[in-house]
Amino acid sequence: MSMPDNDREFWVRCDTLFTPYQRRRDWLLHIVEGKIRRMLPATGADDVPADKVFHRPGAMVAPGFVDLHVHGAAGCDFMDGTEATLSAAAATLARHGTTSFLATTMSAPQARLESTVRSLASFRTSPAQGARMIGIHLEGPYLNPLRSGTHGTPFLRGTDVGEFRRLAALSENRLCRITIAPEMDPGLKVVREAAERGIQVSLGHSDATEEQTIAAIDAGATHITHTGNAMRPFHQREPGIFGVALTDDRVFAEIIADGVHLHATTLQLLLASKGVDRTLLVTDGLSAVGMPDGNYPLGDKTVTVRGGECRDEEGRLAGSTLTLDRAVRNLVEWLDVPLHEALTAASATPARSMRMGDSIGMIRPGADADLIFLSRDLVVLHTMVAGRTVYSRAFSDFQTQTSDRKT
Repeated sequence: MSMPDNDREFWVRCDTLFTPYQRRRDWLLHIVEGKIRRMLPATGADDVPADKVFHRPGAMVAPGFVDLHVHGAAGCDFMDGTEATLSAAAATLARHGTTSFLATTMSAPQARLESTVRSLASFRTSPAQGARMIGIHLEGPYLNPLRSGTHGTPFLRGTDVGEFRRLAALSENRLCRITIAPEMDPGLKVVREAAERGIQVSLGHSDATEEQTIAAIDAGATHITHTGNAMRPFHQREPGIFGVALTDDRVFAEIIADGVHLHATTLQLLLASKGVDRTLLVTDGLSAVGMPDGNYPLGDKTVTVRGGECRDEEGRLAGSTLTLDRAVRNLVEWLDVPLHEALTAASATPARSMRMGDSIGMIRPGADADLIFLSRDLVVLHTMVAGRTVYSRAFSDFQTQTSDRKT
């Protein structure tokens, strides 16, 4: 049947279903008002009306991906803050299986940052538009110039509690996460303030020592931003943030699995140390996501993409063109990670890290019907957000692969 976009109640038949923690064969999902109401085996479900069942034969069904660190897509940079930018990016992300994302900012002059936060706060994705923006992630401006990456050093500064409160107010409670270098926050006042407000604090773009990192976690920090990048390198006598990320189970570690930001052995080390329940896939994707090689905006800068690799004018890595479906494929193909674990790192773990696991990132009764349909070679065929189709690949483009996967 065609997708019942206007139906308030329908069923999805899943030849293979990943919750993602469990794999089930031939199951039905009962979708009502955009939520999953029931899950049951298809065998024996004779009372389900055939004209109310959506089925993509041969596809695997999994929870939609959740990207907590993405700056744009489709040639559009979230620092623009316009509805056209956000809509275009949301549509592109949905084509690659992302159903929820945090719109991530760059460090910028205060006036521009406030304007961007105000604009992002007013954006609401329409039901058929694409991935859902679940909030805002401020990457900066409280970052260490020694580990600035491609952030403009003139805009980096120590923390200011009053300024942070103003940004939080402008966000209309949509500020969900902020990346801070803890050594730029004397007394960890902003770390504590954010944690008290329920805003997740991620540590990154930092030269912090192990002692400074642990103090920030004690004060409420819960995440590590693009682990292994833009931070003090690991040293046997001063492990820094990276060493704490490996060993402290209180924090979730972001990884960019594009083969550029982290060596495969480093990825293996992180996954072996933390497991997929504390490791989450992000893209750090830029406006260049879904676009050919060329020049693209990133905040106040222009970055160049060659061979899918993003660098600024000084040759420094500047985000990525990665998508979460490709990140999942990379873990499975490069590192032989079981498929259910790779899917977990892209869906359930980021959702749970944001305390949103009851509604997104999982397939279970009561959760949003955010579903993706994957071919055997892990290509996204169909994406639903709250039970509505936001992307569908033509059946003629899909040939079910019979190759075995480690699931």
